[in-house]
Amino acid sequence: MVIPMVEPLVKKAADVENEAAKSYTEGLAKLRGQGLKYTDVEAVVSKIAVDTIVHKHLMKAILEAQKELEKVRKGYEHVKEPMEIEMGKEQGFLVKRFAEMHLEIEKDMIETYQKMAEKMTHPLFKGLAEALVENEKEHHKLLKELIEKHKD
Repeated sequence: MVIPMVEPLVKKAADVENEAAKSYTEGLAKLRGQGLKYTDVEAVVSKIAVDTIVHKHLMKAILEAQKELEKVRKGYEHVKEPMEIEMGKEQGFLVKRFAEMHLEIEKDMIETYQKMAEKMTHPLFKGLAEALVENEKEHHKLLKELIEKHKD
């Protein structure tokens, strides 16, 4: 979860990237509108404009995720601290079945993100897809451990 103190920084980054994206896009249009060709300038500005648009959308996605995570956290504020109890056979079976179902989902996501990483051309997207593969592998490992723990 994103630490709440980071939210103002993410919001600031989103705002700055939004303004920068507009500026780069408008600047690129002005350069091209002159009817002259500035190949090296256009190449540099185009690359930065594309990266900035990606950054802008990533910051917006982080803010949206942060809002959703905050709702989840608030949804559990009224719940008392759970007590650890010995799990019965039936509960163990339910936990195992739950984990097995989600293991398939995680496996599918690993494969999907791996394919995305192979096909992505933008380095930020490629790096993000590769990081998501590792994160999904971690989920897969945790679920396998849960299944092993409740296999009887």
